[in-house]
Amino acid sequence: MALTQSQRNQIASYKVQIEGYRKDLQNLKDQKKRTADNYSNNIKNTKDPNSKRSYRQSKITAVNNYVNQIEAKKKQIEYIKNNIKNIKG
Repeated sequence: MALTQSQRNQIASYKVQIEGYRKDLQNLKDQKKRTADNYSNNIKNTKDPNSKRSYRQSKITAVNNYVNQIEAKKKQIEYIKNNIKNIKG
């Protein structure tokens, strides 16, 4: 079955959305790495045990936040891919 022009346009729109989500995903991964590196440097450069503990906990929280955001973007991409499959039949 051939796709109508409307369906082709919808698929093209979905592909643009996926590309945007992939860029967002890469940005989140880069931010996660920078944040983890910053916390690692703070942990390494401080002498106070309480500060180290606080930095470690903050690092865990921040990294988990990024992981959740990354997973959400991946789910959005999969959702759109399923929409494209449904359109194609």
